[in-house]
Amino acid sequence: MNVQLVVGMVVVAATALVTALTLPAVTAVVVTVVVTSAVTVALLVIDHRRLSGLAVRVGGWVGAGEHEAVELSGSEAWRQFGTALNVLGAAYHRRGARLDRERPWRRELVDALVGAALLFDRDSRMLAANEEARALLGIPAGAEDLTVLQAVGSPAIAQAVREARDTGSPVGVDVEHASRDLRAVASLVGNETLLLIADRTHERRVEDLRRNFVVNASHELKTPVTSIQTLAEALAVTVRDDPERTVTLVARLGVEAERMARLLHDLLDLRRLEERGTLDRRPVDLVRLAQLAIADVVPRADDREVTVGLSSPDEAIVAGVPGDLEVIVKNLVENALQYNRPGGTIDVTIEPRDGSQVVTVADTGIGIPQPEQSRIFERFYRVDTARSRETGGTGLGLSIVRHAVERHGGTISVASLLGEGTTFTVVLPVETPR
Repeated sequence: MNVQLVVGMVVVAATALVTALTLPAVTAVVVTVVVTSAVTVALLVIDHRRLSGLAVRVGGWVGAGEHEAVELSGSEAWRQFGTALNVLGAAYHRRGARLDRERPWRRELVDALVGAALLFDRDSRMLAANEEARALLGIPAGAEDLTVLQAVGSPAIAQAVREARDTGSPVGVDVEHASRDLRAVASLVGNETLLLIADRTHERRVEDLRRNFVVNASHELKTPVTSIQTLAEALAVTVRDDPERTVTLVARLGVEAERMARLLHDLLDLRRLEERGTLDRRPVDLVRLAQLAIADVVPRADDREVTVGLSSPDEAIVAGVPGDLEVIVKNLVENALQYNRPGGTIDVTIEPRDGSQVVTVADTGIGIPQPEQSRIFERFYRVDTARSRETGGTGLGLSIVRHAVERHGGTISVASLLGEGTTFTVVLPVETPR
């Protein structure tokens, strides 16, 4: 029996005996009730303090390295209660030790996975996330114990994690999140859920570019092919009935054939420039390339009263592929003439700067609207479609230039004002980029 309870009963009995012998009956009853109540309250306070102290000791098990057993004296019920607490505490510490041993292993596993990976516990709280996942989803370094939605920010992915946990089967979902195309797959691993996320934004864009390229190329080829077919049919009639018109039709046929040949040539150039691999670099003089490009356009420039000038040192040597560098200079000079105005000027400048050669082609032509400037390097994109087709442009020139420049580790930029002209600036490293 509890010692405090025994003492309390003795005190109450003694009090009742004394009051019965020394006091009147009514007074003795009142005194006995008061003493009994006081003893009861005292016993409750003692038990409360004992339980409070026990709660503090049990609370100390959280975060403790080892289990510290509690010893409860008193009645059999208290001793049994103490035994149960010690069993529970020991099991708690064994489980905690096991989780501590497994936690680094889980994190190392997630960190070793290729691509973004996250691990969630049975309550859908984040246990681990590798650097790719944190970078992709913007999870701050050190952030832990996040919910799925807090970690990934996508309700669709959070639902996939819940379904995988509930069904035990892998669940995949494609979502668009933060301007990215993501493919997420959630799988149950033991009692935890592994979430793998692949960023397919670049892949999708490449697919779209390829699809659009096929459509645009087919459309561009259709025009000269249709024209050649029409002219061939017309020739079949005019050769017999109108010989004098034959010369005109043959000339137009030659123009369309040349347009198709130019388009096919540009397509092959673009395909070659997109191929990755080691370049056969050699010393190339950009000044010489600029002189040849200018000499090629001078007859047409004279017809339009356009003045072409070159400002450069005696030579400007870079390491590169001669054909690719020729394409860069030639396309920029021809564009400057094609979109210039009668009586305008074209200024080509070459100068060394910080270990690079800078080629600038400036014209006084029609200019490029500001909203269009970010798209002029796209395949088949034309600012002035009618004028480009009229002059035989394929819409691939600037795209070819961009690929050739980037292939050599350089950069290209454009500055233009509508109605005042355009300036293209190409920066090419002198030495082979590592």
